Amino acid sequence: MMQIAAAQKKRNLISLTPLIDVVFILLVFFMLVTDFAQFSIVSLSVAQDENAVDTEQTSSIVQISGNGELRFDEKEINFTQLAGLARNKLDENQKHIFFIQPDDRTALQDTVFVLDELVPLAPNNISFLRDLAGDLQ
Repeated sequence: MMQIAAAQKKRNLISLTPLIDVVFILLVFFMLVTDFAQFSIVSLSVAQDENAVDTEQTSSIVQISGNGELRFDEKEINFTQLAGLARNKLDENQKHIFFIQPDDRTALQDTVFVLDELVPLAPNNISFLRDLAGDLQ
């Protein structure tokens, strides 16, 4: 009798080379798009009522222009002078409020620089000033 050999199934081997390529491409992609910057939270207290303002409180306006220039109570200053002027105002009155007024072209980083100078001195005495139309300047 004649025996018929069963046909052996050919096993397809999975090649690991394309899989490793894909893993490395994903690794490079995530390395490029991941941002390792440390973000810090700045807490600001917002005035709840216009009538709740204390009569003993004094205030200063810190205006930030679109080209990065600062004005403190209508006097042109630079970033290094801001902390000293703020400290002098707080020495006169601990309840002194600082209003930050950026214009519509001010870079966000300039506003953050001003906050970095004022928050350590008066964390609860900082507010943003709005224009008459109610839009943030």
